[in-house]
Amino acid sequence: MNKFILLLLSFFNLGKVRFAPGTLASIFTAIIWYNIPNIITIQISLIVIIIIISSFLCFYYNMNIKKDDPSFIVLDEFCGMSISLFMLPKTYILFFVSFLIFRFFDIFKPLYINESQKIKYGIGIMMDDILSGLYTLAIMNFILFFL
Repeated sequence: MNKFILLLLSFFNLGKVRFAPGTLASIFTAIIWYNIPNIITIQISLIVIIIIISSFLCFYYNMNIKKDDPSFIVLDEFCGMSISLFMLPKTYILFFVSFLIFRFFDIFKPLYINESQKIKYGIGIMMDDILSGLYTLAIMNFILFFL
């Protein structure tokens, strides 16, 4: 397997950390995303590019290694967390709440999230985090609507 692809899948080796690599990748994503301007075309473009590249890499990994969702792959957390932070106002509390909700969905996998990760060909690696991000985004927008 190409070392560069493994480096990307592990989100620059964050996935190789022994304790809570997905949580660590989500934290780093929030830090990165906090610095991305709330311009809808920029954020949509970045999310689409991230999803396309990540999906291709997960497909490639799955086709060559035949493992469904190894713990070192945390690029999917980068995608899901990016979705959950889409156009969120830049406040630490909102980012922290979004992080907590996303991690809840990603760890406990309610609402068909668990079923989605069973999809073959590397799609399931991405799908559970995409759904976790979408559910988080919906909840955050609900919270913002009533604040």
